[in-house]
Amino acid sequence: MNKRLDYIDILKGLSILCITFLHFEAGVIPLWLNVWIGTFMISAFYFASGWVMGLKDDKMTVKELEHKRLKSLGVPYLWFSGLILLFDLILLLCGYYDVMFVGREVYKTITLRGIGTLWFLPSLFFGEVIFVWLRNKKSWLLIGVSALVTLVYLYLYYQWSGEYRNLSSLNQIIDAPLYTIRNMMVAWPVVGAGFVVARYFKRNMVGWSSWLIGLLGVAVCGVSLYFASFSKLNLGVAAYFLPSVLGPLGWMLVAKMLERGRVMQFFSYWGRNSLVLMATHYSILLVLCKIVDEYYFGCTEFIGWRTIVYFVVTVILTYPLVWLFNNKARFMLGRR
Repeated sequence: MNKRLDYIDILKGLSILCITFLHFEAGVIPLWLNVWIGTFMISAFYFASGWVMGLKDDKMTVKELEHKRLKSLGVPYLWFSGLILLFDLILLLCGYYDVMFVGREVYKTITLRGIGTLWFLPSLFFGEVIFVWLRNKKSWLLIGVSALVTLVYLYLYYQWSGEYRNLSSLNQIIDAPLYTIRNMMVAWPVVGAGFVVARYFKRNMVGWSSWLIGLLGVAVCGVSLYFASFSKLNLGVAAYFLPSVLGPLGWMLVAKMLERGRVMQFFSYWGRNSLVLMATHYSILLVLCKIVDEYYFGCTEFIGWRTIVYFVVTVILTYPLVWLFNNKARFMLGRR
């Protein structure tokens, strides 16, 4: 069970490429598609984490999980935060950033709000820890109370965020740790959903043909798309969590059907190396693309189809970065 699962890597690869694409594209794809992609591209990593736990027979303690994830998530968070801050300092010296901007980046790092996309690493870490702690307690009452606390916190946070966060710089400072907690609250139920569905899959669906699994995946993706972009039903918080769970599940089942295909190796590659693309594309490569677009091509707005060209260029440029980190700087990835 320690062997990597190709369909999990394919799901992660698709998700990180979607994250990168949405950060680059500006008005190119229709809104409904943008919204749908946004509902599953992050939660897919939470869901996949719970899924892998659900397939294993052994039960990990919170202490064991913390020890493991501090290496695989905590170490990269610190190293990549330092790398991005160094990049920010260089742009500060060049006059592109100001001191206030760099100060905010430092504050985000300290509060685990994270620079750019790095917020995801603490979110996944604490989401997994919360779920494993609840699982090991084996108390439905505790799970119910935790779910209620989560819903109340999310409701209050979105009220605060919508009305007060942007009123002043002080409010934005206060918001950073509150947003960190919000990310943790969102993560653990999706991790739990992945765990529960994997348990069901392991008991009832392992013998299914790949085509049947794939067709089910397509259907689940369709339902996810409907609830994310077209449903008029007032489902409250379920309107967020349903696509966040159904989207990753649907794409995972499709990936299970197609995992042996040669084209899928592209997505599998980026699934295995999603951390490098996640950590570098937004706060470094995207910034460089915007600088080139403005100062070399004279474009005042980063919009339109040329942003897709920059997306493709960024993915290509990340290949040598993956080699560099995997061969010369493995310590930054939490690996020996």
